[in-house]
Order: sequence, then structure tokens, then C-alpha cells
Amino acid sequence: MQKRRLLSWLTLLSVAVIVLAGCAPRAGGGLAAGQAGDKSLVIDLPALVVDFSADGQPSVGNIPLTDLAATMPAAADSVSKLVIPADTVKMLTQSNIQNVQVDNGPNGLILLVNGEPIPSIRWDGNILSNTGDLIAKLGAGTPALEKLLPVLANIGIGVILRFPVKDGEAAIPTYVENGQAASTAKKAQTDFLASVGNAPPTVTLPVFYKDDGSWRVGDLSDTEWTNLTGLPLQATRLTPGGIKALMSAGITQISLFTNKDGLHISINDHDLPYIGWGDGELNHLIDLGTQMGLLNTVADPSMNMGEVIGLVQSLLPAVEASNANINVYLPGSLAAASQ
Repeated sequence: MQKRRLLSWLTLLSVAVIVLAGCAPRAGGGLAAGQAGDKSLVIDLPALVVDFSADGQPSVGNIPLTDLAATMPAAADSVSKLVIPADTVKMLTQSNIQNVQVDNGPNGLILLVNGEPIPSIRWDGNILSNTGDLIAKLGAGTPALEKLLPVLANIGIGVILRFPVKDGEAAIPTYVENGQAASTAKKAQTDFLASVGNAPPTVTLPVFYKDDGSWRVGDLSDTEWTNLTGLPLQATRLTPGGIKALMSAGITQISLFTNKDGLHISINDHDLPYIGWGDGELNHLIDLGTQMGLLNTVADPSMNMGEVIGLVQSLLPAVEASNANINVYLPGSLAAASQ
């Protein structure tokens, strides 16, 4: 029995050493440790690197995971699920997608491809605390979840998936600080704001719902807006049961808004985690879509994709730099009551 236990401990120790050998600097490394106090729970680790061969087999620290699974039979099924089809690896290699990183930290759950971020879930400590408070108020969570959410900002962990590098291509770092996409986006926004007098365009749309699920904006009902614009806006009506359910949950206001940082949502003035685009994420996403040929697969064959992409890229600075607000007020809210 003692020999069996010793063998188990030695196996775990060997796996731990191999895993540590397969780590690399993480995009947000050090942020969690730097922002948390001495009395806070903090986990701040390098990223675990998983390398994939041309046939989709994963390895850590130059050790195939199938070999590790052989020492821990219980992990064999999990390892088999990590295998990627060879055709997928080939497509990624041909598209020069060299690495994908998932990074959890104080700023959110960040996704990076070839070292630069794409639109990701962003947060900070206050947003996570607000989310926990909102969940508690709505009765939709558990005490453990409410306590766990703020702790997420103190947990810095990540994983990097690396794929074979295409012949003739230079290796791309797993993290590029202030990369090309971010620099391009920020300059484009600065130029756009300068062209409109450095005042970001602002649009506010207050929508007031009634008990029957209909709504109005200004002095016009949803029917009148539909007739005026010819758009099927009545599809945004809610059922009376839906309105009642939202009110029963204590929801009186829902806001959807954009600014230079991203696309946000708040409920009852509680800001929730948002989709970030403040570091050129949309620009990088378009570049990747073009690089992988994905845009051509969803576009009409008659379209000139070069012109379409050029148009989208010219509009992005206006979208990213503008403040657009859609504020939905439900029956019983102070704003709705004052109308």
C-alpha cells in the first residue's frame, strides 16, 4: 500500500514538473498579484502551453499528452478530447494562425490570436462585485457564486495553444503588446474625432414599455414607428407575460450602450461584464477573417470583398468612438412613471 501511494505521489510530481516546464509568459501575467492586497486570495501563474502536431496530437513540454495519460489512466478520456482533427490543424497552419491564448485576469477573460486580442469579455473588480450584487438581488444565483465572482479578478491563469508554423513564415509571439491592430485602431479613432471637433457623436434612445408589451419612443408608438419607417419594429414587442416576469424579478431598466471601450449592458444601473474593443480587437478580427478566407465564405460571390472590407474598416472608427445608448424602461421604473 505504501509503495502504491509513493508511486502515485511520484507520478503527480512528475506531471507537475512537466507542466511547469511547458509554461510561458501570460499576456496579463503579474496583474492579479500586483492589484490584490496581502490579505486577498491571489493566484497568478504563467500560461500553460499546449503544442499541437500536424496530426493534431497535443503535447506539453515536448511530452505528448498520450504519454502522460498512460501514467494516469483516469485522464485518458480527457486527453483524447484534446486531439484536433488534422484537417483543422492544416487549415490553421495554411492561414498562418500560430497561437491562440485564453487569459483570465483582472481585466477579463481575454482571447488572443497570434498574440493580439479579439473581442473578449471584459470586467474589473467593481463590475464583478456589481454582478454578484445583481444576481443576489434577482435571486438567480447562490451565495457561493456571489462570493466567487469578485475573486475572479484576483485569479490570473491562462492557456496557450500553439500550432505548426507554415514554411517561410516567421514565428509570431504569443503576446504582442500594443500590436499593429491596436495602433491602427487608436490612430483611426483619433483622426476621426479630430475630424468631428473632438466631440464623440452621441445618440440616446429611450424606449418605454407598457404592461401589454408594446412600447414607444418619444410620442410615437411602436405601430407608428413601423408605419413611418417601413421596418418590422413591432417584432420587438414583448408579451404581457414577459413584461410581468421581468418586473417580478425586480428589473426596471436595461441599458445597452457603446463607447470607446466596447459594448456594454447594465441592469438597474448595475454594469455587467462587457465586450471589449478598446485595443483594436475588431480590427484584428477583420484581419484574421480576411487572412483565413472566412469572409469570402459568407459573402455573395458578386461582392467585391476588398471594397466591402475597406468600407467596414472606414466605418469602424466612427462606431468605436461614438456613444450610443439604448435605455429600456419597464413599467414601474421612475423614468417610466414620470412619462
